[in-house]
Order: sequence, then structure tokens, then C-alpha cells
Amino acid sequence: MRSGLLFTNGILLAGIVAVLAIGPGTHSKRLLPADAKTTETPVDMAALESAASLTPTVDSVVALASAYVDRGQPGLASAVIEKAPRAIQLDPRVADVAARALFHRGRARQALATVEDALDACDSETVACRSWQVAKARRQAAFLHEVVAAGIEDPMTDPAAVRAAYERSTQKVGLVAMR
Repeated sequence: MRSGLLFTNGILLAGIVAVLAIGPGTHSKRLLPADAKTTETPVDMAALESAASLTPTVDSVVALASAYVDRGQPGLASAVIEKAPRAIQLDPRVADVAARALFHRGRARQALATVEDALDACDSETVACRSWQVAKARRQAAFLHEVVAAGIEDPMTDPAAVRAAYERSTQKVGLVAMR
């Protein structure tokens, strides 16, 4: 009996270690400014640009705009999103990238308005939103609200204030109702 319990616990612990070592398989996008030491993975920008311009879809616009933000070109990311059809702009994934681009351009108030518009679209069921997208948007809105309340416009001028705003936003835990 005891050896079976030990064996089961060993299997369970090995599974937990494997999950922690492998990770979820998706990379989170940074809202805070990147450190100078981070390395980028190579991206075929020409392929992303042609896909977003020839057949704009949510996935192609998000991929191109995210690549621009990650490369330190948030103005180009905003331009890509502004050229996309309105239905694509309302998608929460696009709104997430748009808010990151606006924030990195020093437009925290517009970034907050973008996220709130996406949340309103999700609440009114104008677009189909998954619960994790709503939760992510609410967390992003909480962070941007703290940034605006602190009077931070440009995140590069005072990284310590941005970090403090982030810490304050994570102390407020909200619940998202499942539909």
C-alpha cells in the first residue's frame, strides 16, 4: 500500500516538473518596456507585411503589429491596426496590441480608451470574446488606469513609476464571470 502511494506521488511530481519545465508553449507579450538585454527571435517581416496587406485577418494583423511593437516600432504597429477593417480592430487580440503600441508611443490615455472599448464590445457581445481575453483585457485596463492615475505619459522616462503602477494594478484581483 505504502509503496503504491510513493510510486503514485513520484509520478505526480514528475508530471508537475515536466509541465513547469516545458511551460505553456505560448509567449506572453510585454506591456512594460523591454530590457535592453532581451533577444528577439527572427521574424520574416516581408511575409507578415504581405499577409496583413493582401488578406487582412485578425491573426495577420496581430502578428504584424506585435512584431513591430517587439522591434521597438510602435508607430508602425498603430498604422497597421488603423488600416485594418473596423471589425478586425474591435477584436480583443487586436485591441491588446493596439494598447501596447499606444502605451509605448507615450499615449497611455488612448491605450486605456482602446482597452475599455474592447471590453465594452465584449460586454455588448458585438464580438465573440473568450473569458481569458476578457480577463487579460481587464488586467491590462487596471494597469493602464494606474499609469494614467499616476500621471505617467511616457513609459521610458520613468521606468520605476511604471513598475510601481504595475505592482499596484496586480494587488487588485477581480473575478470574471464565465458565460
